[in-house]
Amino acid sequence: MNIKSFSLVVAANLLGWSLGNASVTGVTDWNYSGEIYCYSPLWDSTGNIGIDGYQSGPGQMEGTITTSDPVDPTLTIANTIDNDSAFAWTGYIVNVSMNTGFTILSAAATAPPGWTANITQPGAPVGGIYTGTIDYLGGTPVAIAPAVNSELDFTYQVSFSGATSYNLTESVTPVPEPGTFGLLTLGVLLLSGRAMARHRPGKPRAEA
Repeated sequence: MNIKSFSLVVAANLLGWSLGNASVTGVTDWNYSGEIYCYSPLWDSTGNIGIDGYQSGPGQMEGTITTSDPVDPTLTIANTIDNDSAFAWTGYIVNVSMNTGFTILSAAATAPPGWTANITQPGAPVGGIYTGTIDYLGGTPVAIAPAVNSELDFTYQVSFSGATSYNLTESVTPVPEPGTFGLLTLGVLLLSGRAMARHRPGKPRAEA
């Protein structure tokens, strides 16, 4: 068992999670977009998936998960994301979408310390897609890499049934510190003001 798979099992056991009845047989068609880069996910036969990457802004990761059993598989998904942005994170929003009805069983952030997780279960599907939300809240802010505490480790479980192949999408958005957000907004406004002033037509000259 490699280090990543071992850490997934340890996290599941520490959080009191069962590993589910179905085993993961593959994660295919994996891709990412936006301001996140992630390596190919690791998976093991106990129903755990590990995702490792770095992020500078809103992004999305998605793929097809195949399982050995269509009856109530439960997956533990563990993410390790480095802060490659220009600001510290005090929150992190994860929208989980699947092409089947599902339940988010539990969620936690294990690093940095002091983070909590609030779950909003999926509602009615939109275009056949169900979406639930996990709001992770700090805690010790996630510092800008490579500083100490520059990695956000968060984990959640999903349970679903009915088939052995499912599409899963994570849309992830880091939230900056309130003061940093204000400075970023001010900077955008100042740049916009300069651009407008540069393109503002001058007053017509009075004829002699």
